[in-house]
Amino acid sequence: MTDKAAQTRASLVEAALETLRSDGFARTTARAIAQRAGVNQALIYYHYDGVNGLLLAALEASSAERLAAYRSALADVGSVADAIPRMTELYREDVAGGHVTVLAELVGASLAHPELAPQLVERMEPWFAFTRETLERLLGGTPLEALVPVRETSFVVVALFLGLNLLNRLDPDGAETQQLFDALSRAAPLFS
Repeated sequence: MTDKAAQTRASLVEAALETLRSDGFARTTARAIAQRAGVNQALIYYHYDGVNGLLLAALEASSAERLAAYRSALADVGSVADAIPRMTELYREDVAGGHVTVLAELVGASLAHPELAPQLVERMEPWFAFTRETLERLLGGTPLEALVPVRETSFVVVALFLGLNLLNRLDPDGAETQQLFDALSRAAPLFS
């Protein structure tokens, strides 16, 4: 791929993210994205076979950025109790950076466009794997190791974050979400 083609693809991904964050899925059209990127809308179809392909690429970019941040922030954490405040801060960053909006918009869009659903689930697999790895590391050698099934718990953790992402769109001030994180912080010593 030429540098110009790579720049165009990157520009389209960034424009798709910005359009999805600011305008929502319903108004994230080829025209709106192309206008924001400053390119001809035919390039969306040339590079991504359409808007949905571009939006999935944008989700992958957003997800990869956040997954790297989560990996870095939790790499040296040695207990579930220590992980909770970091997870709280990471979630706040997700909201502030618009990553929550991107995911929520695409999950909502999958109701009207069911062909997106399996592709969204496929793009969540790295999160399940990361959560399993992190739980295995944090629970290994503790009394919780025998009590907490890692595979099922990783599903619960990812489902919780997905649910919080969706609820954030309904309750943007996040008061209930903050109460949940506060309760987890109070319970954290039980995990030590």
